[in-house]
Parts: sequence; C-alpha cells; structure tokens
Amino acid sequence: MQNNVTTLSTNLKNLIRKYEHKTFIAHWSFYTNMHYRNNSVLKVELKSPIRQLTYLISLYHRTGFGGNERFEAYSDDYTKIVNLLNDIEEQYSITSEEYKNSGFNSENAEKLFISNSTFLNFYLNAPLTYTEQDIEKIRKTFIHFESLIVEEYGLTIDDFINFYIGLCNLETERYEKYYDHTHEQRDLILKARDYPEDLTRQEASDLLEITDNGIFNLGIPIERVKSLLPEDKIKTLLAIFTLTREENVNYLYYSDSCPYLLQPILLMDGDHLVMIFSKQLINATYDFLFDFCSTIDSDGRRVLDQRENYLEVKTADLFKSFFGKKAKVYTNYYVTKQEKDLLVVINKYAFIIECKANKYRIPFRDPLKAFDRIKDDFKRSIGKGYLQAREMEELVLAGQPFHIKNHRGEIIDKIYPGKIHEVFSIVVTQERFGQIECNLAHLLEVEDDNDYPWAIAVDDLETFLITLSRKQNHLQEFVTYLTAREKLHGRLFCYDELDLGALFLMQPKVFFSYCNHFASVIMSPDMNKFFDELYSIGLGFKNELHLDKKKQREAPIAYALLKELKLGRPKM
Repeated sequence: MQNNVTTLSTNLKNLIRKYEHKTFIAHWSFYTNMHYRNNSVLKVELKSPIRQLTYLISLYHRTGFGGNERFEAYSDDYTKIVNLLNDIEEQYSITSEEYKNSGFNSENAEKLFISNSTFLNFYLNAPLTYTEQDIEKIRKTFIHFESLIVEEYGLTIDDFINFYIGLCNLETERYEKYYDHTHEQRDLILKARDYPEDLTRQEASDLLEITDNGIFNLGIPIERVKSLLPEDKIKTLLAIFTLTREENVNYLYYSDSCPYLLQPILLMDGDHLVMIFSKQLINATYDFLFDFCSTIDSDGRRVLDQRENYLEVKTADLFKSFFGKKAKVYTNYYVTKQEKDLLVVINKYAFIIECKANKYRIPFRDPLKAFDRIKDDFKRSIGKGYLQAREMEELVLAGQPFHIKNHRGEIIDKIYPGKIHEVFSIVVTQERFGQIECNLAHLLEVEDDNDYPWAIAVDDLETFLITLSRKQNHLQEFVTYLTAREKLHGRLFCYDELDLGALFLMQPKVFFSYCNHFASVIMSPDMNKFFDELYSIGLGFKNELHLDKKKQREAPIAYALLKELKLGRPKM
C-alpha cells in the first residue's frame, strides 16, 4: 500500500504545484463552500469532501511559489485532481476482511484495521460539531485562564469568538452577493451545466470571465476584516490562524498532520482572504487555546482538570434536561470509596454514566506499532469508564438496597434495586473515537452474558438527545434505541454515532432490521445530514445563532421531516 500511496501523492503534489496561487485558492475555496453550502456543485464526486479538500489545500501550501499556470473551473486537471484524491483515499479505506484477503492472519488483520481507522479518524476528520457547542466549550473551559491569555496575546475569549463570528458573517455576505451575480447569468450557467457541448466559443469565453470574476469577488477584503476588532488584535489573530505557503518536501501523505486544520485562513492575494471551511476556524481556536493553556503548568494538569469538569457538568445538564424533573439525578456521588460521575433513576430505569475527557495520543503511522498505543488510550478512556459503570451496574443487579453518599460521606439517598427493571451503562467521551467507539467489540472485553455499554462523544450526545426530546415519548424511545443499538457491536462499520441516531429517527424499520440480523452493517457516512436539515430551521441549542433568519428560512425538506417524524418544535 505504501508504494501506491507515495506514487499517487507525489503525482498530485507535482500536478498542483504548477498553478499560480490566486486562481487555485479561489477556485478550490469556491468548490468547497458550494459543496458545503449546497451539497451539489462538485462535477466529480469526492468520497470525503471535507477531509480530502483540506488535505489538498495543505499539500498545495507545502509547495513553493513559482507556478504560473491559470487554474480553470472544471478543466481536465480538475478531474485528474479529484480522481487522484479518491484513489489516495481508497488506499487507506481497507476493511479487516480485505486485510485478511491480502494474506494477513486474522489477528494482524484486525490490528491493521483498528490502527488505520483510528489513524484516519485522528488526522482526517474535522470535528463534526455545531458552532454553538464549540463556542460553549471554549467559554467554559478557557475562561479560567483568560487573564493569562490576555497577558500573552492581548486577546480575550470574546475576541477569539467575535473574530470567528465576524469573519463568517463577512463570508456569508460575499456569497449572498455571488448568488445575486449568478442569477443574472442563470440561462448561460444552466446551459453550461446541462449542455456544455452546445456552448459557442464566445459563450465559453463569457462563462469563463463570469466564473472567474464571481469567484474572485468571494475573497474577503482584509480592510473589512480590520473593522471587526482593534487593528492590533486583528494582526495577532491573522498571524495565529493564517496558513502561509512554503516548500516542504517532507509533507506528502494524506495521513500527515493537516496544517489547514490549525490555520484555516488562506490568503487569496495580498488584499483578500478566504476560508475553504469556515467552521474549522472555531475548531482551530479551541486547539490553539488548549495548547497554550497546557503550557501554564509543567504537566498541563490545570487545563485538563477544567476540560474534565466541563464534560461532567455538560453531561449532567444534558441528561437533566432530557429526563426532566421526574428523574433523580446524582452527580459526583459515592457508593464505595471511588467517586462516580452520574446516576439517573427514572421510573423503572437506571442509567449509569461515566465521563472521560482523555485526549488520545497521536497514533503512529506504522499501523502495527500504533495498535498498542491505541489500545492503551482506549483502555484509559472508554475501557476505564466501562469498568467504573459496570461496578455500579453489578451493585444494582445484585438487588440489595444501598446508600448514595456525597463527598463528605453523608447519606443523601437510598436506592432500592427491586424497583429498577433495566440498567444501562453509558460512557461519554470528550473526543470522538470513530470506529472503535461505535463498535466496541474491537477493543472492549466484556463477559459473555454482559451487555456492551453505549459509548458516545458529548457533542453527539447533545445533538441526539435534544432531537429525541422532541418526540412525544422520548424516554421510551431512548430505551428502545439503547436496547437495539447494543446488538450491533461486533459487526458494525461506522465512524459517527449520529449516522445511527439519524437512521433510528428517520427509518426505524431499517435500523431494527440491522440490529436484529447477524450480517455486517456498513453505515452510510451522510445519514447525519438529517440533523443539519433540522439545524437549518433551529435544532434547539441554548443560545443558538441566527434564529431569526432560521425561522424565516424556506426549508421544505426540514419541515417535511418535522411533519413525517412527528417532531415537535424545539424549545428556543
């Protein structure tokens, strides 16, 4: 595989280095934004558009200036680039069965699959969260270090957030003008899309000029950016988050760390900037602040403690809101000498929840060497959470009443297991672990008669719960989901729990058929767009952005989903 990847990656880098900077950056920014905004512009479909395009841009920025060939929309080279990106990804997207067929024994084939799937999840997946979640996480994690951040950079937490929101608003303004511009040329654009072979030479020339001018005008004037905050703050923020272009012969692979993810602002020319994926700026902000705060003390413990505290408080708030006032919720409680995170008792159900904010380490590139590190990180996070939850689960299943105590050893309540008919263990993680979190059978050892827990990243948990809470009988729906979902471990290929959550809500018969049969299940990676449709008209986050616009938006698909699935409107 390595030789194929090297050849393909080298071919791609040599192909793109010949293009002059402005046209290449402007056009690919346009492609990415149009795909992200409309899901319908790429002439040749990419398998994983966001991660492939962030790799492409990173690769281009690791070539030196010098290319002077003009990049043209939908040229033959455009198709070559897309095909090379797809060919490269295919080299990494190998299942454990394919490894076995390639001659590896079963044990090594499984290790290779786990290592590669985790590797790709770590390097190639931009965080799949909503802006409101990222802003909340930044505020509540780093506010405790704000004085140190101001001392070092002259920037408050609000400066970082307002810069992001302001820049996104400027970008949206440019795209709204672009839509007006293209509407005037609608007939020619439609002809080019549907009957390109019928274009006259003059029409083709006119179309090229229209396309280039329209795309270049999407660049955000740096002078406008300077109006968002005092100029010294803007200079600092641009210095932190702008990706500069320089030759680096060692940067080549799809699985190399992606520079764009840390510096998502690009210079189109000396006076304009663009973002190929504007959401990445708030993700990069979190990473930047976390890295800085990790240097405050020798072991980075202070920021890790705040990260863990945020996760526990956030998780408790989510379940309190979901279950309502009828639920008994115990946080940071004691039954034995070890503190437990969260216990929810409602009706005949008990939910034992443990929170794990561990950051997993950068995986080694060699998949066999990487496996031991991945397994160790999994054990310290999801594995440990399961063992802590299982201890409580066994106590409930034993059937004997027991006391709940606070940190001072004071009794605050008594639990009567005889009143509890079903117990569910849940491990909530700060980060998304991808395939190994969705299919726990890869790395989690459980006794034959024990169920797997439900492991889920906190942002996915929030999205799923606030959507499920809009169902009339959401408690029973949740129990039904957890009971059926547990059956998928051992045969599931899925990187995102929200793909399963969306399938459960939209196509329950299909979901249950997957759960109740014994065949392998390969989830479609775009099922979670269901939640994006709902988000377009208001998902239900606290302090959700742009609600006034959302309420006025024409979104027939979203409103049809509300009606068909009998989803109530969220609490705003």
